[in-house]
Amino acid sequence: MVPEINTAEQARGIAVLLHPHPHFGGNRFHPFVEGLFRRLPEIAVRAIRFDFSSAELSTAGEEAVAAMDEGAARWPQLPVILAGYSFGAGIASSIGDERIAGWYLLAPPSEMLSASNIGNDPRPKAIVVPEHDQFSAPATVAQEVAGWEETTITTVPNADHFLGAVQPIVDSALRWIELITNR
Repeated sequence: MVPEINTAEQARGIAVLLHPHPHFGGNRFHPFVEGLFRRLPEIAVRAIRFDFSSAELSTAGEEAVAAMDEGAARWPQLPVILAGYSFGAGIASSIGDERIAGWYLLAPPSEMLSASNIGNDPRPKAIVVPEHDQFSAPATVAQEVAGWEETTITTVPNADHFLGAVQPIVDSALRWIELITNR
């Protein structure tokens, strides 16, 4: 794993961006990840992205934590946001590290949410689910996270799991990350 890092000046946070499933074309250049990576400097947030070397859950989780470690070593004291799409959102939901200020989970697989350990965590979680998601319907995701603390669920209208127009979602994620890093 070789992380790619943007260089926001006077940063107030770090975002670790996690891409979709690597066996199905997911990589650090996915339009959602790419969009956030390019735009996060606008809100003074540094971003780290990388390609998962494996779809094995523990390996992917270890790589995400290693990216957090890289960010913390470079910029100690900055809060971390984990932002993931699909498989990346599921991996993010499995990491309960104390450095994390919040989780942004786009189209998370419901079966990965059911195994998550962040539900009782009082830090903020944004879950964004496409209205017509083929893998995790909004109602299923809502049921999985019904007891989660500090969690908002937003439905993306007229979108399926593959999203289509990603720019409005990047804009929304950017606003949420800015809110969390300004706390």
